Amino acid sequence: MEFFRTLKKVFSPREEHSRGRLCILASGILTSIAAQFTGGVFYTGFLLLYGIDVVSIGILTFIPSLACLLNIFSPSILERFRKRKWLLAFVRILTNTINILGITFLPSLVHEKRARVIGFIIIVALANSISALFGSGYSAWHAKFLTEDVRSAYFMFNGCINSLTVYLFALIGSVATDRLAGSPSQLTMMTTLRIISYVLTVLDTVLLCIPKEYEYETSGEKVKLADVFTKPVKNKAFFCSMVILFLYGFTTNLPNATLNAYLINNVHISYTFMNAINATYFLFFIAFGRMWNKFIAENTWFRALAIACVLQGATYLVYAFVNEANSSWLYLSVRLSQHVLGVVMNTIIASVPYINLPDEDRTNYLSFQLIVSNLASFSGMMVGTLFTSITGERALSFFGFPLSAAPLLLVACWFMHYVTAFVIMRLLPIVTPKYHYPAPAKK
Repeated sequence: MEFFRTLKKVFSPREEHSRGRLCILASGILTSIAAQFTGGVFYTGFLLLYGIDVVSIGILTFIPSLACLLNIFSPSILERFRKRKWLLAFVRILTNTINILGITFLPSLVHEKRARVIGFIIIVALANSISALFGSGYSAWHAKFLTEDVRSAYFMFNGCINSLTVYLFALIGSVATDRLAGSPSQLTMMTTLRIISYVLTVLDTVLLCIPKEYEYETSGEKVKLADVFTKPVKNKAFFCSMVILFLYGFTTNLPNATLNAYLINNVHISYTFMNAINATYFLFFIAFGRMWNKFIAENTWFRALAIACVLQGATYLVYAFVNEANSSWLYLSVRLSQHVLGVVMNTIIASVPYINLPDEDRTNYLSFQLIVSNLASFSGMMVGTLFTSITGERALSFFGFPLSAAPLLLVACWFMHYVTAFVIMRLLPIVTPKYHYPAPAKK
């Protein structure tokens, strides 16, 4: 009963703030389904079918993070508008049109491999650059709905419901795609999924127009471009939170640019197997959500993150030894272990931008956060891609096991998790808020 009472409190359509959270949740589900079919393993598979190599895929993967550095200009643009709802909706539809439909139909118009890569790069860079200029708009608007008393519950429910619906659709798409493997129909299926995804992004934009748009609080000072950096840096607690966010983002993105291609090409894991494992993620929210919520309450946000980093780091070390011979059981074991820890990790990381966020000038702070997050993603994936490009097909010995580039990046990810945990513990007195939500559990 407590579960349903909390669910009603967080997502009731009758109350203004909870109705806003409900719209954000529904929009997020549609966005995530679209992202599943236009990104991740489906994106990698789509590019591989058109003959794009692993290094080029890595470059295309980290371009969005690099383009998001343009978010520095977002406050200067957005602060000129007292109401931003319709502007943000137009930009969202425009960028999805360029990115999803552009990538989908470019190969039909351009047939030379090098020209295709250049075309893909231009499309991805253009779409993500436009998006970055308005990137903090939705975050500043929606922060009003994510108050401290419901934030942990919101992200926990959001993760559970989102993963249930998203991965279910992804699993259905995977089964269809795998059954058509090796035939021209596989590419047709992927193209169809991308078009369906575009329609979902339009519906998602409509949903985001429903919540009330509140007045944006400012300090009253004239908007300066430098405020994106100066104000967050001067706020010690927020800035140190961003240092932690950067370290974690860099760490987890080290293997991301090339890992899916490695699993498909070298380990020969099917789309269905990958997404079947992903589809079970929601069960872990149900089984472990209450336990991890209590864990966060007892340890505070950042201490809990440090402990979880130590535990999650170990899974990446084991991940490095997954190969074609043992993938049926070792890949499964690693991914399920990461599901258990993912419940707490994803809840905390999603909350970090809001834990020490001031009430005034939130566009500047959230623009800085987006820059930090995307710079972390870009840096991690760029280092991973460069390492893969330099090492090529060569393998290095690690405790007697021959490991190629992708597994070695997983080893590096393991090590960096412990570096991140160490930094968090050093910064703990600065980043721990005076008023901690959820309330500490009673002894």
